[in-house]
Amino acid sequence: MAVDSPWRQARQRAARLLRSPGASRRLAMAAAAKAWRQRDRLGEEAAELRLMAAMLRDWALRRYPEVPWATLVTLAGVLVYFLMPLDAIPDAIIGLGLIDDLALLHRSRRWIGGDLDAYRRWRGEHPDVQDPPTRG
Repeated sequence: MAVDSPWRQARQRAARLLRSPGASRRLAMAAAAKAWRQRDRLGEEAAELRLMAAMLRDWALRRYPEVPWATLVTLAGVLVYFLMPLDAIPDAIIGLGLIDDLALLHRSRRWIGGDLDAYRRWRGEHPDVQDPPTRG
């Protein structure tokens, strides 16, 4: 029996979560909150994760519906992976725990960067749209 990689598990879970707008919004809020809490460790990447969370949230709320399915699964997969405490390098390992998360973030930016840029432009045209809350 083969063991799935953490990234494969995250994408599979993401595809299931995307079936529910409520679950998608909760994922977006949880990822935005963790990115906010970890902003000192994440640096500039915290803003990128929060942008991804905002894009997922706005898609789930049907404010920004023009997102290809492959982009949604990748986007949600990155956020699920980011929230997984036991991924390739467990987050509890201070100094190393977020390295795999950041590597995945950079890789995913190559895959969905154009769609993220389009969303960023859309947000600029809709100043009333705010980031997901950062409770916790």
